[in-house]
Amino acid sequence: MVLTRLRAALNSPFAVALIAAVLYLPFVIASLRTRGNDVSRFVIAGGSGVDASKVPPGLTVMPGSGGYDGVIFYRLALNPFTRQATAHGITIDNPAYRQQRVGYPLLIRIASFGFVRAIPAAMLGLNVLAVLAIAAIGAAIAKQFGHHAINGLLFALYPGFLLSMSRDTAEIVMAAFALAAFCAFNARRFVTCAVLLTYAVLTRETALTIAIALAITYVIERLRRRERRVAPITFALPIATYAAWQLILAAQWGVLPLRAGVPATARPFREYAQFFAAAFPRHDHLQRIYFTECVFLAVMVSLAVFVAVRSRAGVEWRIAFLANLAIAATLPHSIWGEDFGFLRIFADLFLSAAVLIIGSRAPARWTALAITAGTWWFLANHVWRLS
Repeated sequence: MVLTRLRAALNSPFAVALIAAVLYLPFVIASLRTRGNDVSRFVIAGGSGVDASKVPPGLTVMPGSGGYDGVIFYRLALNPFTRQATAHGITIDNPAYRQQRVGYPLLIRIASFGFVRAIPAAMLGLNVLAVLAIAAIGAAIAKQFGHHAINGLLFALYPGFLLSMSRDTAEIVMAAFALAAFCAFNARRFVTCAVLLTYAVLTRETALTIAIALAITYVIERLRRRERRVAPITFALPIATYAAWQLILAAQWGVLPLRAGVPATARPFREYAQFFAAAFPRHDHLQRIYFTECVFLAVMVSLAVFVAVRSRAGVEWRIAFLANLAIAATLPHSIWGEDFGFLRIFADLFLSAAVLIIGSRAPARWTALAITAGTWWFLANHVWRLS
């Protein structure tokens, strides 16, 4: 009787979001304490592109660091539509490429109400709210598939989100909008889906794989004369908006963002195999971290491949999964320097894999949730100590 009542109580998006809050808030609090309760240290401001004497008040510059992507998002939050590469003591290293990801800085600007000192807190706060939204949306998606809402926690516990949250980057916000778009698509709210997916693309262009997958699915449905599940607006609006934004930025900065930021490619899975082999001895803590992350990725991809044929998820998610797997498999050596590189990029692959798994049978779902939760816990205990 008690278990039945507990199961019923947890079978709602609000309950799943509350569980995510119970898990993430201690991580955030511990991370803040490690950083001397200075929320601006999540930005990781530093490196040659930052002039400590000119940065706005409320931003702590860390001289010993080389800086990280968070400082670029901070700079764009000061003026999301800036036309200056250098301002406020911060130089945007690749303006066209960086500014194409305007979604997160724009939300930060809105959330901070234009108060410069509030921007670092807004950056962290948005990521916290976004991961709770992912938990709630994931629960709603699980219920759409006819499963218990707790299955949706899988999306929120992606270990890479810990890294994004600890350095104020955009992957969590992108994932929230992408999953919300999928939820709207399942409910046949196609205009809402198109708007949400468009914002996901403007937050991180890798979400474009979903729009392209929807377009391919639409073509397949027409060629096979099947019942049309995909409305053209769901992919046309994100793709058209992305193309228009690319052209605007190209005119402004003199280079197409897509060309400015596309990395070189490697042979499929070669870099993953070499990174895994280097971590396999597990001689120190960092090697154990990397080994665990490599195993986690391999297991999640394998589970998704195993359930793909029978999953109740639409064909568009199979296409998106294959596209994201192809991208992940050919990432160059430079991405594999640390987990802050590859785990953040793999967020799209994880989301598409998780959708396939959530749409499958119970053994795969519970296995994925247990492995993801375990990896999340293991990594959380490491990341919060980083300053």
